[in-house]
Amino acid sequence: MRSRNHQFFRTKAPFWGRMQRKIQNSGGCGESSGSFVTGIGIFACGNSMWQEGGPDSPQNTDCCGREREMKISELFGNLTFNEKVMREKLSFEVLQRFHATIERGEPMTRDVAECIAHALKEWALENNATHYTHWFQPLTGQTAEKHDAFLQFHGDGVPIERFFASELMQGEPDASSFPSGGTRTTFEARGYTAWDPKSPCFIIEGDLANTLCIPSVFFSYNGDSLDKKSTLIRSTMVLDEAAKELLGVMGYPVPQRVVVTAGAEQEYYLIDREVYRKREDLMLTGRTLVGAQPIRGQKLSDHYFGSILPDVKAFMEDVELALYRLGVPCKTRHNEVAPSQYEIAPVFEEVNIAADHNQLMMMMLKQKAAARGFALLLHEKPFQGLNGSGKHNNWSMADEAGINYFSPGKNREEFLRFLCFLVSFINAVHQHGVFIRASVATASNDFRLGGHEAPPSIISVFVGSALEQVLNDLKCGNFTELNALETVQAGLKYVPQIEKDNTDRNRTSPIAFTGNKFEFRAVGSAQPLGFPNTVLNTAMAESMKEMSEMIRREVSGGKNREEAILAALSAMLNNCDRVVFNGNCYSRGWQEEAVKRGLPNLKATPEALRAAFCDEKERSFLLSANVLNRTELDARYEIKVEEYAKRVEIEARTLQKLIRKDIRPALVMQLRDLDELAWGVRTRYRELSGQLERDSGRLAGELEGLRGIEGSEQQAQFCFGSILPLMGKIRESVDFLEEETDRRLWRLPDYDQLLSRR
Repeated sequence: MRSRNHQFFRTKAPFWGRMQRKIQNSGGCGESSGSFVTGIGIFACGNSMWQEGGPDSPQNTDCCGREREMKISELFGNLTFNEKVMREKLSFEVLQRFHATIERGEPMTRDVAECIAHALKEWALENNATHYTHWFQPLTGQTAEKHDAFLQFHGDGVPIERFFASELMQGEPDASSFPSGGTRTTFEARGYTAWDPKSPCFIIEGDLANTLCIPSVFFSYNGDSLDKKSTLIRSTMVLDEAAKELLGVMGYPVPQRVVVTAGAEQEYYLIDREVYRKREDLMLTGRTLVGAQPIRGQKLSDHYFGSILPDVKAFMEDVELALYRLGVPCKTRHNEVAPSQYEIAPVFEEVNIAADHNQLMMMMLKQKAAARGFALLLHEKPFQGLNGSGKHNNWSMADEAGINYFSPGKNREEFLRFLCFLVSFINAVHQHGVFIRASVATASNDFRLGGHEAPPSIISVFVGSALEQVLNDLKCGNFTELNALETVQAGLKYVPQIEKDNTDRNRTSPIAFTGNKFEFRAVGSAQPLGFPNTVLNTAMAESMKEMSEMIRREVSGGKNREEAILAALSAMLNNCDRVVFNGNCYSRGWQEEAVKRGLPNLKATPEALRAAFCDEKERSFLLSANVLNRTELDARYEIKVEEYAKRVEIEARTLQKLIRKDIRPALVMQLRDLDELAWGVRTRYRELSGQLERDSGRLAGELEGLRGIEGSEQQAQFCFGSILPLMGKIRESVDFLEEETDRRLWRLPDYDQLLSRR
């Protein structure tokens, strides 16, 4: 018996295919016919709406008499082994014991695991799955999977589909070929994946058959973490204990569990695939290594929140539908600042699941882009001089009842609790700003951080003027509450009143408080959420423990509960308030002020990584919390500096190839006919052509020298200090030459061609 969802998607034409035909065949509804409004379960067609109704309801047609489609709420998560499916497939007892495992950490018994494995297999087969895989996140920054068929054989050779608890709970990929930072060698190949029951299993559809994906952690034979997920889970456990301890010390009800919530605003570029394939630098490195500035670019500020072009909107709808079915709660889509730049953002989720869903989001963006003739760019700075792409990590804490501990609350008690968590977070940033900076350090993100569209590499916290006044009073031992919310006076009688938030938005701050969460804006667009959130979680846990101890000391000194809390808040704030800055983080004045405050400005990945990973004091909080051990920390440092050096080397060799295959031939042809150039340009053209040849030769020598350097750390430093500056100099020459070379000779598509929409 096939499931209802299976029948819907297999016995009728594919849902989205029919939606595409509706969009393309607009009929009598005009150009907007068939447009799709996400997130609210309504399809718009011209001026009509498809209303709710039963399958035979006359309301199930639009103004043109066409069939109404399924609502988002009905198909959401239908490719996930979610609570609804488990209630259908599992007994009440098994489901209760499963919840005890994921909510209270009780061990899962073998009999429960067998029941779940059987139900999971039956559900997967109903949805045309033939294989399963442990889906994990190694230290490559990508996901990994090894597919195994459900197919097994009886003793008499009769085929049958089977799936046992042992296959659900544990897998064994080859660990020798994944980055391990020297903890494993090629001849030590064994590694283990283990099922993460908190993250729902899901099905990825293929052309002919589907695959069941089991979210998993990844460990070496010796038990060391080789992935980003396991350490993230450890950090949430540490934070949960610290938060409950703080609540208990403050005298507030202690929940069953406290979780971190996260929501990642994923930015990306979308360009024509045919043009993309003519730029080998984009294909091999993700960014343009040469390219003169576009004539228009983002100068008119007319792309941000502008009307979404039809082909881009169709792509977005395609992505959103696929993600809805995988249980990813997409909420927002819009044009970003630069031409051909966009954003998709989900509703907040528990951080472990949010990290998984962000990986699925990046995967679906790439797949659907390719299917529609686009190339999707996740590099943090694919186009020099235009806005880079980030992944704003919205971070908060809540309990199982949905109480957000970063919400100011509605009364004095709730506001005091909020202040304890707020000040603890500020203190966490103060104590571990170096490691927070290192958590987002990559070769590609270096091109973005510090630019005039991204936060600088000085880690600070924005709280807004209203909260800043409250905190200033707290430092002096005075407790004041926020003023009542005001309204914006627009001067329009018929427009609804606009409630004014307690804080403005600061788009220049690396970590900004935005009303009930912190927006960590320094995370790169291609970066997984695992490690940045691991660092934030662990830093916050240590800070909350410190707050708990301070309150205990004040209570033991004779103060009542509120007096003790206020004294602890005042003492902690006076120690950590130097990281609070509400001004323009782009300004030169802030860089000078940061030096006076003693805040580090680690602009380059090699220095940021070394300052964090190689300093015993800086990394001690991760060790003492048992989130990472020394082997795991050392391995991550080695992996990160090695990746940095390799990426820079790949870029340099790609630049060499562009010069040989594309740029030099164009220059040779143009130099034969300099009369076509303006008189004042000819001398400059000859000079820079010669300079390019000399610098290209120097680059070849530097790359040869890189081969002779031993040690990843030394290679990374050499790449930063020698190779990247030379590549920048070469780019200056090439960009000038591009603008002056006949278009018929210059084969590389320029920025205007790359960023123009079809």
